[in-house]
Amino acid sequence: MQELEKEPQQGPASDKNSYHLPALTGIRFFAIFHIFMFHLWSLYRSPKPEEVSGMLSGFDDVPATLGTFISNGWVSTSLFFLLSGFILAYLYWGKDGQLTTTKKRFWSLRAARLYPIHLIVMMIILPMLVPFQLGEGMPLSTLIPSALATLALVQAWVPPWVPLWAWPTWTISALLFLYLVMPWLMKVLGRLNRRQMIVTLVAMPFLSILPTVGYAIRMASGAEWSMNVDIFIANTPLFWVPYFAAGMLLTRIFSISRFNPQPQRPSLFAWGDLALVAAVAIACTPGIEQPLKFFIRQGLLMPLFMVVVLDLARGRGLMAKIFSLPGTGFLGETGYSMFIWQSVVLMTMFITMMINPAIGPYQVWIGMVLIMVLAIPSTYLVEKPIARGIRRRFIDKGV
Repeated sequence: MQELEKEPQQGPASDKNSYHLPALTGIRFFAIFHIFMFHLWSLYRSPKPEEVSGMLSGFDDVPATLGTFISNGWVSTSLFFLLSGFILAYLYWGKDGQLTTTKKRFWSLRAARLYPIHLIVMMIILPMLVPFQLGEGMPLSTLIPSALATLALVQAWVPPWVPLWAWPTWTISALLFLYLVMPWLMKVLGRLNRRQMIVTLVAMPFLSILPTVGYAIRMASGAEWSMNVDIFIANTPLFWVPYFAAGMLLTRIFSISRFNPQPQRPSLFAWGDLALVAAVAIACTPGIEQPLKFFIRQGLLMPLFMVVVLDLARGRGLMAKIFSLPGTGFLGETGYSMFIWQSVVLMTMFITMMINPAIGPYQVWIGMVLIMVLAIPSTYLVEKPIARGIRRRFIDKGV
C-alpha cells in the first residue's frame, strides 16, 4: 500500500518534491475510507442474530443518496488497484523498460511494508475468532489452512476462505500477487512500442470484464446465486491484473515517471474532474444489481479512473487542488493500516453491541473514529518504523 516510500534517488529526481504526487496520495485516503464505510454498511445490512440486530443502526438516519454512495463503495476498489499500478510504475519502471532495482530488493521492500503490521493484527484477531469458529463447527481441516493462508496473505485464491478471518485483507492478498508479477509485466509491456501500448491500454477494460461475461452467462442459464462464485469474480487476484497493468501503461504512454520529472500544471478545470464526478454519480445510483455491478466495476470504471489518475498526477483541475490540501498526504499514508485494522473495527461492532445494545445508533461514528485512532499511530509509530528497521538491517545490507 505505501508505494511512495522514499527510495534512494540519483540525478535531478533526487529532490523529494520532484517525484512526490500529492494528489494521488490524497485521493488514496478517500478511496480507502470509502471502502471502509462500505464494509461498515455491509455489516449493517447483513443478517445478524437477534441480540445484535440493532448493530450500526445509525445508518437508519443517513440520507438516502449518501447511503447509496456508501453501499456502492466497491467503486473505489477499482480506483485503488489502478492507482497502485500507476504509482509503482512511476517509481520503479526505468527508461530501459526494466525494473530499476533487483526483483529480490523490490519484493523485500514490499514485504517489509505488508507483513509486520498484518501479522500483529492477526495475532489480535486469531485468539478471538478461533474459539468462535470452532464453536460454529468449523473443522480443523478448514480452520488451520484458512488461517495460515490469511496469515500468508494468499487467502484470496480460495473463495470460501476470504470471509473467515479478515475479509478486508483480500485486497492486500491481491496486491501481494500484483507485486510478485510486476517485474514480469514490466518486461512484457516494455517490449511494446507506444502505439502497441495504446492499443493494449484500450483493450484492458474488455479483458477485465471477461470473467464477468462468464458470470452473466451463468446467471442467464438459471444457476442459483452463490456467495463463493461472487467472491471468485470479485476477489481473485488474477482478475485485477488488467487494472494494475492499465495503471502501469499510463505512466509509459504519457511519459510520467520519477526519472522524467514534470512540473505540475495547475488549472481550474480538467477532464479528470468530470470523470471523477461521473464515478461518484455511478456510486450514487441505487439498485445496481449483479451482473451489472461487475460490468461497471471491472469495465466501465477503468477509463474513467484512467482520466482521473492522469490529471491528478499532473496536478490539473479542481480535484487535484482538493486532494493536495495540507493533511491529505498525512492521511493518505495511513491507507495500508486502515485496510488491516478494519477487521478489528468490525469485530468491535459485535463486541460493543453484546456489552451494550443501546450503543447501536452511535456505532457508525465510533467506527469512523476508531479506524483513524488505530490507523494513524499504527502507520507512524509501528508500520513505518518497523519497515525502516527491516530495510536498514536486512535489505540495504544486500545492496
